[in-house]
Amino acid sequence: MSSNTATPTADGHDGTESIKQRLMESERFGYLLSPGTGLLWVLFFLFVPLTIIVAFSFFRAGEFGTIIYEPTLENYRRFAGGTVYQWVIIRSILVGVATTLIVLPFGYALGYFLGRTNSRWTPILLGLVVVQFWVPLVIRTYAWIPILGREGIVNDFLLWIGIVSQPISILYTTHGMILGLAVSIMPFMVLPVYSIVSTIDEEVIQAAKTLGASDARAFWEVTFPLSWPGIVSGILFTFILSAGAYLAPELLGGTGDRLIAPVIETVFTQDFNWPFAATLSIIYVGLIVIALYLFTRRADLEEALEGTQL
Repeated sequence: MSSNTATPTADGHDGTESIKQRLMESERFGYLLSPGTGLLWVLFFLFVPLTIIVAFSFFRAGEFGTIIYEPTLENYRRFAGGTVYQWVIIRSILVGVATTLIVLPFGYALGYFLGRTNSRWTPILLGLVVVQFWVPLVIRTYAWIPILGREGIVNDFLLWIGIVSQPISILYTTHGMILGLAVSIMPFMVLPVYSIVSTIDEEVIQAAKTLGASDARAFWEVTFPLSWPGIVSGILFTFILSAGAYLAPELLGGTGDRLIAPVIETVFTQDFNWPFAATLSIIYVGLIVIALYLFTRRADLEEALEGTQL
């Protein structure tokens, strides 16, 4: 064993707390770990890049990808004057809503089961959910191409149970794209729900049943409200990730299914129009913030953030 390995202390702790305490007491590390330094990190890595993007949106694109640093509203007028980019943003938000509505019941059911069951298989099932994060997203998205194809598993199953008489088109369609999105984002709904449901005291539920509540009523009036923070955080994760998805729309969607993220990437890297790409980014982020604000007016944001503590 290395000499640097933390050893258990007399009170049962593994020494981690003492190491953290020594780091905090150290003048150098204490400064790096202070809340003020953390705030500076957030400002540097989040607000500074975002401020630069905002500034770019008020400049004009020159030739060969150059930027003309003259203040103008030309990019915003271009967005307001056409319907192509407006429809792309609307479609992105609608896809985010549709994906969230699909993921919510399935993700909640799986998260609830994992959080309440005492099965010895629970760690394995939970590991199967988490292991998806170990596989790169591009590989998981590509894996759906043979599954959703005309000779894929989904069509074979539909033919076998007799719902269809011949293979249907799923791949390169809107519903195929949403299906791929829903599956790839499902863990972001399952884990917050599991995190909250697993902490609900069983005695609270039993008390409701003792007072005469049926299983369904005890779930609806006790378990479901207590699991609300996990639901809210799962909805936030699912909506933001699906509305801004890049790979699934490109690999699984049709030619008319491009969402805002691939469009912005095209304007940045192929058109070399950084000011207009910055404008699209700012407008999209602004609409997402407004949507989240309206949602969190109904759902307590503090509870949502509590549900993110996995």
